[in-house]
Amino acid sequence: MRETSILRYYAKELRLVLRRPATLFRFGLASAMHAIGHALLALLAGSLVVALARAWGPHEFRSGPLGSASSLSDRAFLLTGIGLAVVMVKGAAGVYATYVQGRVAGEVGGSLRLALLDALLAIHRLRRPRHDDHGGLGGGPPAHAVAALTERVHEVELGLKLGLLGGARAAAQLAPLAVVLVALSPRMAAVAVVVLGGFGALLGRLRAGYQRATGKAAREREALMQAADEAVRHADLWVSYGAEAKARATVRRLGEGLSRGTARLEGRAAALSGANEALGAAALVLSVMASRAGWLGAVPSGETLLAFAVAFFLAYRPLRELADARLALVRAQGAYGELRRAIGHEAAPAPDLPARDWPSGILELRELRLARGPCAPLSLRVTPGSIVAIAGPTGIGKTTLLRTLLGLDRPEGGAILFDGVPLDDAPAGPAARPFAWVPQDAPLLADTLEVNVALGLAAGVAGDARAALDRLGASHLAGELNGARLGAGGRVVSGGERQWIALARAIATRQPVLLLDEPTSGLDPDAQRQVLEAIVRLRGLRTVLIVTHRPEPLEVADQVVRLEAA
Repeated sequence: MRETSILRYYAKELRLVLRRPATLFRFGLASAMHAIGHALLALLAGSLVVALARAWGPHEFRSGPLGSASSLSDRAFLLTGIGLAVVMVKGAAGVYATYVQGRVAGEVGGSLRLALLDALLAIHRLRRPRHDDHGGLGGGPPAHAVAALTERVHEVELGLKLGLLGGARAAAQLAPLAVVLVALSPRMAAVAVVVLGGFGALLGRLRAGYQRATGKAAREREALMQAADEAVRHADLWVSYGAEAKARATVRRLGEGLSRGTARLEGRAAALSGANEALGAAALVLSVMASRAGWLGAVPSGETLLAFAVAFFLAYRPLRELADARLALVRAQGAYGELRRAIGHEAAPAPDLPARDWPSGILELRELRLARGPCAPLSLRVTPGSIVAIAGPTGIGKTTLLRTLLGLDRPEGGAILFDGVPLDDAPAGPAARPFAWVPQDAPLLADTLEVNVALGLAAGVAGDARAALDRLGASHLAGELNGARLGAGGRVVSGGERQWIALARAIATRQPVLLLDEPTSGLDPDAQRQVLEAIVRLRGLRTVLIVTHRPEPLEVADQVVRLEAA
């Protein structure tokens, strides 16, 4: 996202999307047919109005040299039939061009979403902590990240679909209409262009204020999203404090402010869009008035004036679409600027490192100094297959130690070695580090048990959820959860079941070292006993590091390491 201009970004993306010559040719052909059809409709409409005026209008039209009322009526009927055929062809071309607009915008939007997701994931590859303690996101992505991946990308999509491509189609419709108008009366057409250009420049200054208002509205939506997220996720806390009304009042206040701002913004957009129609009407009135007054030379006939007026009226819709295209580009530029500020750096997709079959080896920490927390430098030697419990007071740096081993946090100093190989500069991920992590909240994908257990496996590598659960003594889950969608929108999963699945996921990776962050937190005594028994079964098979503040995990450990302040 190096480009600061939305138009330059669109140009770069369109070069990638429209590399298929056939698609580009069909889109151009459909847009041209749609534009020419609109111009033909203007000609037919003008001819039809003139014909009807001669048949049934004032005396000066009826006395024209082109025939009787009946013949003119026949001509009107013929023109309506031709008009129907033109409308059908124009409509079909418009449908296809609109389809291509939507498809191209969707592809560009999808590419942008992936780029944003890569940048958000790169925050962790760059080892920036997401949270002061556990490194989590508080139950979900922050509001600005959600807004980036949804609303703002949608605005960028609309900017391409309705702004750039829609504006190009509107301009394409105006071009043949301009030819028709110039053919009818070059001088009146020149007056209309001067009026449109002058007042259009004034409207451009109003659109600059609209862009600032759009950015403010986006930030207000983000604040509302964040407040609503907090209100929902911590509903049990508000109830326990009897503060439901205050939580509702906060969301209501933000919502009311947002609705007022959005209403004003939509009103400004409608005013700017409608102003272009009023501008077109004013240009028509002034050009006809100047012609009738003789300011443009010889006064054209009434038939010419009537045909010119009808053709100009048919320019109102593309003029309005052109105005709406400008507003869409203004909103897209604002959204694109917000996206660039939200991400803050250019990110490439995660490198596709080859899978590595890690041996069982000794894990060594040599005077390791953590980036956060008051923990003293730590030296530790862990033999393969042993269970090590890491204890210490809250905030000492227990979770930071796990994040440092995983490569998510950069250490202040010291060394990490596994099987004699330094890991200090190794990136996060199973290809470069021999660890499988079970975080405290044991998150799940909204998918099946099999997909969740196989989460850490490389593409194309089959995982056996039942075998991993069997090793933990939790094979009953494979039958109970078989084929069911878990988590959001699916089967509710208890805290104990989450721990089983998270442990099975870590085992399925075949990584030699398992890092467990408070694996028994929040479990009842029976579930805690079962989880600890499952960990004991791993002795001799995997090296296990358990971060805990509870006494029960210490009882199953071969070695207890207590972190102390420096």
